[in-house]
Amino acid sequence: MVPDSNSSVVPQADHLTVFFASQTGNAESISRSIHEQAQERGFKSGHYVLNDHAKVDWEKEECLVFVVSTTGDGDPPDNSTKFWRHLRKLKGTGLTKAKYAILGLGDTNYDNFCQTAKRLDTKLQELGASPFYPRGLADDATGLEETVDPWIKNIWPALAHQVVSTPTIHDLPKPHLTVEETKIVKEIIEHESQTTAPSSTPKTAATSAIVIGSYDNHPVAPPVESLSRRMDVLSVSSPTARIEPAAGNTIRIDFSSMANHSNLTALPRVPNANLIITQHETAPPAGSNPCNVPSFIQAPTPLFSAKINSVQCLTPDDALKRTLSIEFGFDDDVEYAPGDSFGIWAPNDESLVRGVLSTLGVKDEDLNKPVKLEGEGIPSHLQPIQSASLLDIFRYAVDLTTSTKKANIRLFADHATDLAEKQKLMFMSSKQGADLFNELRAQGPTLLDILHTFPSVKIPVARVIEALPPLQPRYYSITSSPMAKNGHHRWSCAFNVVQYELPVGVKRRGVCTPWLDDLSGNVSFGKPVSAGLSSIRVPMFIKPNETKFNLPVDTTKPVIMIGPGTGVAPFMGFLEHRAEQRRIKKRLVNIGSGSRQHLDDLFGEMWLFFGCRHRDRDWLFRQQMEEYRSDGVLTQLHVAVSREEDVPNSAKYVQDLIRKESKKVWDLLHRKSALIYVCGDAKGMAKSVHDELLALLIEHGGYEKMAAIMELNKWAQEKRYLRDLWA
Repeated sequence: MVPDSNSSVVPQADHLTVFFASQTGNAESISRSIHEQAQERGFKSGHYVLNDHAKVDWEKEECLVFVVSTTGDGDPPDNSTKFWRHLRKLKGTGLTKAKYAILGLGDTNYDNFCQTAKRLDTKLQELGASPFYPRGLADDATGLEETVDPWIKNIWPALAHQVVSTPTIHDLPKPHLTVEETKIVKEIIEHESQTTAPSSTPKTAATSAIVIGSYDNHPVAPPVESLSRRMDVLSVSSPTARIEPAAGNTIRIDFSSMANHSNLTALPRVPNANLIITQHETAPPAGSNPCNVPSFIQAPTPLFSAKINSVQCLTPDDALKRTLSIEFGFDDDVEYAPGDSFGIWAPNDESLVRGVLSTLGVKDEDLNKPVKLEGEGIPSHLQPIQSASLLDIFRYAVDLTTSTKKANIRLFADHATDLAEKQKLMFMSSKQGADLFNELRAQGPTLLDILHTFPSVKIPVARVIEALPPLQPRYYSITSSPMAKNGHHRWSCAFNVVQYELPVGVKRRGVCTPWLDDLSGNVSFGKPVSAGLSSIRVPMFIKPNETKFNLPVDTTKPVIMIGPGTGVAPFMGFLEHRAEQRRIKKRLVNIGSGSRQHLDDLFGEMWLFFGCRHRDRDWLFRQQMEEYRSDGVLTQLHVAVSREEDVPNSAKYVQDLIRKESKKVWDLLHRKSALIYVCGDAKGMAKSVHDELLALLIEHGGYEKMAAIMELNKWAQEKRYLRDLWA
């Protein structure tokens, strides 16, 4: 029960504390905005990542605000795992003094939408805390701003009833523009009325209909000056020959609808400028790992260097997607289990990095000079950067390709010196320009594309670095077993190379998969290639497995694996592992070649539901699958083919195959307590498979629908129903 914010409550708390748990940087950015706005409104506020929970005396906290995201299939972000372990240890009602508000960020493409926020809400109430403001759940599938902006706007009256504040000018109503923006608008209007000479930019109906604040005279920071830097400490991404800066693509948007609006509302707040770039007296240290990546990179587990043993292109040229299988090798033993994932810390595309820095006005001679990032309240991923070049910062620290936020569009507007461009940017960041903002996001522009399309944006490098989200590692499932030959010194993965073309003819690339493809020589379809790869080193780390997406310890348990496309990757590791287990067991118990039934009795059944478009183009690992089936490792192999007609014993999608085999699947689940593993697309496949499992429980198990839902949830909690999904 959330109390009425209009009730006559006397504030008790003398401060509020804002916590965040963030995987991609969105939750951190939003929480920082709340923290800064609270300070501007006269509230005393603290700001912490949830893993820094020990810095706060929880029993004395009286007002808490949480902004938390959800990753994977309902998992909390990495920077909150320590907090959750701490929370599970707390008993009783030790937080009875605390009032709280929670803003959750999630994606409805996943079934466990905003699971972290919901779990936190439940746990806080179990510990005696109570909400003072309704929980907000923002959906990235439709746009976080739709929920985040009104949630923040309306929290201040509720907060005023909880925390004592010192009145400031920021408490004044702000229906559309801030006081400063209103002043700037007035100055522009006066300037326009006094100007009689023709404008260098022709005024159209669209550009003259709206007048928005300008920072034409905003001082632009000069290019950063600092000391020299040795290039030989850079990672494998460092080019041996000069790479020309990319030019950027023009974003195509029709702004004619601007003429219908003369007033803009719901403009996002521009974040405070906290970051300061200073010269550094010494060259930045070489990476503390063999990869020679910058020392500021902080992975969840230790980074290590991997070489590429071999690479194989699994799909021919006429396949819709280019799929690679790469085997990595290590000098030291690495502990892992089938089903585990690993992260690769790939750099941004080198030509894109240099194009952005060139457009921002950084001179070539300043690219490799060491700088230090300072400032109170700067984003957490920037805080470790004590000595690094701008090249390395833009290579490894910030994301140049992720869809931009409205707040950044507004920030660019503030630094646009051309009035027409300023108006377009302000319009897209407003409520009235939501359709155009979505049109911009649909084109997936890079930072360089935005700067290229709006060339009058003259923004300091520090503002750009602070505004961009952190560059994230890319994760891949392991397709091999540590029990195989040299298993602890190698592992494999399979992935689609992310590269595509927009309807407007602009080509887009992912960050990591094209980089790996280029590093390994862009091999053609066919057999594995190992020549010429021995000198390549890739920075990676093992990802902690929080979901237990691994084979059961009890080898007699049946396993049902569902993974179309590259979703089959972890299951190839399962199958190799089971093949090795069977080989070892056969040797230990001295089972002869004619006694396979005896061997089969020692292991549970393994069923695989795989899906592809065409059998001759993208049936990945076909030879291995058929060998596992003939050897008895794989009990049942069911392949769905979506783009071919009349395929014997097949269906269009994996969920259709489950429907066809539902009675047998139910028998495995009911009589033999089989485990279900699902890997792949969360938006379509995983939901459809989930629905088929519900239908199976209803039809063959006699469950009512609600009971079936509860049973699947129970299986998920018991780790009988495990999913590794991506959007």
